[in-house]
Amino acid sequence: MKIKILDLFAGAGGLSSGFEMYVNEKNEKVFEVHRAVEIDPFACNTLRKKHGMETVIEGDLTDKKIHKKVIKECKGIDIVMGGIPCQSFSLIGPRSGKFKELEKFKCDTRDRLYEEFRDIVKELTPKIVVIENVKGILSKKDGNGEFIINHLINDFEKLGYNFENESGMKYFVLNAADYGVPQIRERVILVGVRKNWKDITIPNMIPTHYDPNSKSAKELKNLGLLPYVTVYDAIGDLPRLEAKLTSTGISKRGLPKIKSQNKNRDDGADILENDFIKFKEHYSKLETNGKNYFKFIGTEKIAKIHHHKCRSHKKDDIQLYAKMNPGETAGDFITRCPEDSSLIIYDMNSFKDKYRKQDFKKPSTTIFAHLEKDGNRFIHPEQPRTYTPREAARIQSFPDDYIFEGPFTKKFKQIGNAVPPRLSFEIATMVHEKIISEKNKYWSKKSLFTNLRKEKFIKKILEKKTPKFSLLIYRNKYDYNRKVHNSHKVLGKNFY
Repeated sequence: MKIKILDLFAGAGGLSSGFEMYVNEKNEKVFEVHRAVEIDPFACNTLRKKHGMETVIEGDLTDKKIHKKVIKECKGIDIVMGGIPCQSFSLIGPRSGKFKELEKFKCDTRDRLYEEFRDIVKELTPKIVVIENVKGILSKKDGNGEFIINHLINDFEKLGYNFENESGMKYFVLNAADYGVPQIRERVILVGVRKNWKDITIPNMIPTHYDPNSKSAKELKNLGLLPYVTVYDAIGDLPRLEAKLTSTGISKRGLPKIKSQNKNRDDGADILENDFIKFKEHYSKLETNGKNYFKFIGTEKIAKIHHHKCRSHKKDDIQLYAKMNPGETAGDFITRCPEDSSLIIYDMNSFKDKYRKQDFKKPSTTIFAHLEKDGNRFIHPEQPRTYTPREAARIQSFPDDYIFEGPFTKKFKQIGNAVPPRLSFEIATMVHEKIISEKNKYWSKKSLFTNLRKEKFIKKILEKKTPKFSLLIYRNKYDYNRKVHNSHKVLGKNFY
């Protein structure tokens, strides 16, 4: 019998998708999304495409009818998970301030979303709770100057959940690149276990990949970790595209010229044939890290590539994209080429990183929902254009058969808001093999990354001495900074 998941604020389903992709040593799927709740209609259609009509509950959790429906249909659920919207933390705990400001917050239904999540957990009493949020939640405070993260953990501890992990912390700060995602993306992950089910310390999340430019790269390689997956690894096989010129702001007299120039520009399509010859050629050039990545997203089994169509751009932007060097921001470019500053219309005092050209040799910078508006921070490393939805999805580690519903821009929004499935796959592995099954061995024999998952490697990693660093540790219901020298208690990027 599969372990049933309730995915709240599900978005396009990135968090639960990684859990569903996990298989045990018998190559059997272990987790199943029982219900996914989401308010965005386009994301709901994406979820229906993947899970079917019955699984998706579309609506606002603050609506009593939706709340009751969730409770009625999810009794006996095993895991409740979700990325609680950031705005929903503004009313946690007592607030101080002007009356009008307080009333403004009270009128914002988003501020009740955290309470809805907590109340659903209280009513359903799942065995495990998984919460994802941006790293900024660690520094966010309420009106009285108290850390929001403290209130959140306290609330769930009162419900009988334990969050403390082997490092003495009550949350993880994970960089997705450390777990095989071709992207630098730091997120806070909380995993809580109901004490009256299992009184267990949450196991640490052990990185599987390392930064080849770090000082410890040689040692980490010897421990069996793989180098970061790069942008080239992830999207280097996709067909070359040429962005069309936008007609926005062009006079009627200029439109015929634009149309003529666009005739010979191939900007892609929402459905393309998978060029297996080109894919195999690209795959043959990759190291183990890149090959493992493609095993995860399943490109070799996909006949069609979806959503590989690029935006139209202004002529000046296309010229700028072509002149920028990989890794450069707008500020870097102006410093190097002041004579071309007219290509940038934004105030460089405020928008120095408004444009960023990605680097094929490194992981991408963090994909975010602003891609819905423009892609200027995600300029293709070799082509004068910005990312396509499929390229963004690959950077997020979505499988190639994952289809996003809705208009072009709404696809970007869903992708940018998602938890990378490759990261959630690692969380699922830890949850099943170390918490639910309580196996002696940390990793499954049938895992995609068997060569990394050996206890001797993990022991060496945990015992490894590291340079001094500062950890923000939650303990005794308040936050404080503790300097750790040569500590073996390492997490995420602190591992390096």
